[in-house]
Amino acid sequence: MVFDFEKDNLEVEIDAETGKRSTRRGFAQETILELVENEKGQIVLRDSADAEDPLVTIAFSDKVKEMLEGEGQFIGHKMIHAAIQAVMQKQVSQWHANVYDEEPKHYS
Repeated sequence: MVFDFEKDNLEVEIDAETGKRSTRRGFAQETILELVENEKGQIVLRDSADAEDPLVTIAFSDKVKEMLEGEGQFIGHKMIHAAIQAVMQKQVSQWHANVYDEEPKHYS
């Protein structure tokens, strides 16, 4: 199986035989994410190693906060979860669409 990393813009390479993962261009393989409510009342998704720079911020209006009756954190969590699932599904679809078998150059 062959991945065209330049064409497909993939950042993590997985060795088909060993399953070993390696990164490209210095990107991390794993990240721990935190979903917190900041001092402004916004729900923030951030990298646990970088609390200053949020990845996603959700701000509900006062009217919506009133309708949610204190469940804003739960709703925000579900919104973020749905977004992450959509991105992951898109990546998996791209990876599967761009994998193809290649005739080996040498046989043992």
